[in-house]
Amino acid sequence: MTLLSNPYRLARNVVPSAYRIFLTPDLDAATFAGRVEIDVVIAESTSEITLHALDLVLGAAAVTAQSVSYRSSEPRYDEEFDTAAFDFAEVLPEGEATVEIAFTGVLNDLLVGFYRSTFTDDDGQTHVIATTQFENCDARRAFPCWDEPAFKATYQVNLTVPTHLAAYSNSPETSSTDLGNGWRTVTFASTMVMSTYLVAFVVGDFEETAALDVDGVPLRVVSPLGKGHLAQLALDVGAFSLRFFAEYFAIGYPGDKLDMVAIPDFAFGAMENLGCITYRESALLVDLEKASLLEVQRIAEIVAHEIAHMWFGDLVTMEWWDGIWLNEAFATFMQVLCVDAFKPEWKMWLSFGIDRDAALQIDGLHSTRPIEYEVISPEDTRGMFDILTYEKGGSVLRMLEQYLGATTFRDGIRQYLKKHSYANTVTTDLWDALEETSGQPVREMMNTFILQGGHPLVTLADGKLTQVPFAYGRRTPASAIGSSWLVPVLTRSLGGGTASRHLLGDFPAAVVDESPVVVNAGGSGVFRSRYGRAELAALSPHIDQLEELERATLVADSWAALFAGQVTWQDFLTTARGLGNQNEFNTWGSVASAVGLAHRALDGAQHDTLVAQVRELFGPQFERLGWDAREGEGELTPQLRAILISTLGVIGQDTDIQAEAVRRFETDDLDGNLARAILRVVAQQDRPGDYQTFLERYRHAITPQEEHRYLYSLGEFSDLAVASDAAERCFSDFRNQDAPLLLGYLSTNLVTGPAIWNIIADRWDEALSAFPPSVHVRMTLGLATFIRDADFADTVEAFHASHPLGGEQRTVEQNIERMRVGLAFTAALREQF
Repeated sequence: MTLLSNPYRLARNVVPSAYRIFLTPDLDAATFAGRVEIDVVIAESTSEITLHALDLVLGAAAVTAQSVSYRSSEPRYDEEFDTAAFDFAEVLPEGEATVEIAFTGVLNDLLVGFYRSTFTDDDGQTHVIATTQFENCDARRAFPCWDEPAFKATYQVNLTVPTHLAAYSNSPETSSTDLGNGWRTVTFASTMVMSTYLVAFVVGDFEETAALDVDGVPLRVVSPLGKGHLAQLALDVGAFSLRFFAEYFAIGYPGDKLDMVAIPDFAFGAMENLGCITYRESALLVDLEKASLLEVQRIAEIVAHEIAHMWFGDLVTMEWWDGIWLNEAFATFMQVLCVDAFKPEWKMWLSFGIDRDAALQIDGLHSTRPIEYEVISPEDTRGMFDILTYEKGGSVLRMLEQYLGATTFRDGIRQYLKKHSYANTVTTDLWDALEETSGQPVREMMNTFILQGGHPLVTLADGKLTQVPFAYGRRTPASAIGSSWLVPVLTRSLGGGTASRHLLGDFPAAVVDESPVVVNAGGSGVFRSRYGRAELAALSPHIDQLEELERATLVADSWAALFAGQVTWQDFLTTARGLGNQNEFNTWGSVASAVGLAHRALDGAQHDTLVAQVRELFGPQFERLGWDAREGEGELTPQLRAILISTLGVIGQDTDIQAEAVRRFETDDLDGNLARAILRVVAQQDRPGDYQTFLERYRHAITPQEEHRYLYSLGEFSDLAVASDAAERCFSDFRNQDAPLLLGYLSTNLVTGPAIWNIIADRWDEALSAFPPSVHVRMTLGLATFIRDADFADTVEAFHASHPLGGEQRTVEQNIERMRVGLAFTAALREQF
């Protein structure tokens, strides 16, 4: 659909260039009043101005053009397209003009637009704040505007707030005027030209760190009162990221300052508002002494991700929402690149291998989707914010970078950003820049990965590479999996030498590396791999010579083949047994995932056999590592230790581990790296009183990470009364940003999950009303785990087909298909045990 034919797109006959926004939020009444002055260019004379407005009450529009004043009739609203049209008795002339509109609105509880959030301080006092979340199309809830990314303009914000409250926006504060009545007006400088979804304003009881000068950029962390001591990591990563990206992109930071603001109620991880990035508390604030390394890494990655957006997304922006994948995929790629430079010992590309594999698990379903697809309405855009956009998209960019070479790739990015600064682009603009710097067929190559779903299975057999589509089940008429890719494949000989580059198309590609050869050398390829009989026989004795990510990729591909029914359980066990004593959490994590699904599938004597195999595989590794860190062990080893404890304590039914987990829980001796594993082992024992202890520790948690550990671990209890109580609290006690995900976790429980799903289904309409639309899909997390009862699966599928979730229904369909594949996996596995 073209720009002109899309009814959700505004006409280009009136185009904004500058906004002056005046807002007065009433936090007690949960309302706000405002006025906006918009400088526009009228490209062709008109008697009507149409812009976006949603859940706002607007007054008539006043227009000044060529020193003449015009006043419209009352606005006409179109609820389908979120627009307000203003009719004028006279024709507005071509040229520059100013539009002025007064409006009122409600501080909603939907976590979008201009919304209300609360927190309770250490003294038990409740504080109300007002904050914003405008991506993708919710600036229209806060002020009337041309709410499309292509309508770039400047924004000058003025907030009238109670004198004792802090106020923040995209640009530095230029003045604060005391009105003498307990209120003040805070004026902020004008922004650079940018899209409406990047505007932000926050009002409330906050504290802020002293500004850190990062090469001329003032950097602060802003947090609810009493939490400023948790800001150090964010400051460190923020300062590093600003310098890293300015050097990588060869363009200075495009804003005037950077505030990173922790918000108590926030639907997503963070939002890249220029100069005023907002975060969920757990994505910004952390106690480094008590957090796990995974929790610390997550914050570092999110901070780097959002700061990367200041260039890729804010400075250069997609023309329409079908290009949002590139914003998010590129920021995902850059976050790993940046944090890997920040802490090389964290080996971030290894962790990213887990994320890539998770994306491929979805991408191997026939209900996958292309990374880029046509977006018509704002509802369509909601489906873009998923694992295929972020993790698969980021993985495709990493694969391209490794194939072209890091320097060549970086130079292409620099050229792209320099050429399109302060403007809008489409995906092919990036491919053009990379083709120019590399001389490679980037567009042709990337189109096969971006414009069709799925990924290939690349086979090395008889000295040749070939490809076929990878899929977990037989092809269906409606399959979104493509048929052929132009695949950049790196191979290398374990005998030494540099990696060989191949561009694999429809015809076989010869491999001349000396045997044994590893496919997907370096582990960056976005494809599954397998070996012919001779190639596998040559490689198998040398698994220990693979790089860590190559070894993890080999095991992940073996697990994918098992789930797809392409290899047997014994084949997979053979691969797992060949790992030896590798302290590799990524590799062992894939093995744990496989035995975890087998644990769901098997009963009776077959399950007893599985328990013995789990003890055989994981027991020696735990004997080697023990409960506590040892001198000289790597920084990543605790992640492996946690996997071992969780797997042996729950699936392996190791009574010694269960007892020690209980002891550490009762004494509240929870090392951050082991806490989630210990809580899982304890909860699944269903001891009387433990559920109440979990709730109590959740309520009195002193860090966001501790709060989440106890909250989400409630899903591990297998007592139906306990699980039902936790589900009820999702509708009454827990924050609406957290409750849908907890319901999803509760439904994954092997014992009580189906009963919890029935509760969710019975209260579906209530849930849709109670929780913000952006988090509804999280309630369907458990669908993929219903792999034991085909009749129940039929019921689940029928319900969700008749209760669709709009733009996120595809994610629901993917969960359902994974459930169906899981049922087939269960049947096949029971035949093999």
